[in-house]
Amino acid sequence: MNRRALDPGGSSSDSDDLRPSPLPLYQQVKRHLVQRVLAGEWKPGLSLPSEQKLAQEYKLSQGTVRKAIEEMAQEGLVSRRAGRGTFVTSHSGNYEPFRFHRLFDNEGRRIATDAVSFVRVEDKHIHARAAAGLELDHSAPGTECVRLRHLEDEPVLVEQIVLGARLTPNIAPALERERPPSIYQLLERDYNLLVTRVVERARARGATHEEADLLNIAEGTPVLEVERVAYSLGGEPVEWRIMVGETSKIHYLQTSD
Repeated sequence: MNRRALDPGGSSSDSDDLRPSPLPLYQQVKRHLVQRVLAGEWKPGLSLPSEQKLAQEYKLSQGTVRKAIEEMAQEGLVSRRAGRGTFVTSHSGNYEPFRFHRLFDNEGRRIATDAVSFVRVEDKHIHARAAAGLELDHSAPGTECVRLRHLEDEPVLVEQIVLGARLTPNIAPALERERPPSIYQLLERDYNLLVTRVVERARARGATHEEADLLNIAEGTPVLEVERVAYSLGGEPVEWRIMVGETSKIHYLQTSD
């Protein structure tokens, strides 16, 4: 098969600059489209050109372009809207900002609502566990945020969120001022960081003194801890967090869709 590579360093329409590549053409197109999004050619929430226009631009079949866009949609990088087109994923507008939240109460309600209270926000050196998740040096500068999620005015989930200063400098004032339910919307708006993927792992343990105080339970009560690292469209780890709730009141649910 004759495979050609799109030059990622070329302009958006410089599709004639091709070189040998082991990648299928649709994957080359996908990679090139992602690079154009990262470069700011299409901002989150805005539409991509039509498949026909992109096919003409890349001098490839419309089917090849469609396959590239379909794979991007499967990975959550874009959303396809019938009769309207293909849009770069966004955490604002009609996009559901809580799509990564997989913790539910015993009645099946997702623990991801606007009912959030902030306990503290402070600039500090990042602790070793968060630094490892964010791929930063131990004690690198960053911002730590502790907050509570509520259901029917009852605290059910403690969140500790850590952001590195390298990608999100001076974010603490905005967190203090706005206290956003979705930090990902803030990252997109102020830092052009679009979270498209998270990696999570869960474990059971006993509640710490602070967690017990915030959740109104006894210290050492069994809790479920979910550790998350969130990655940007460019593949960089941008946020580390742990979410902690009493095991008798919450559960973790991962679906295949």
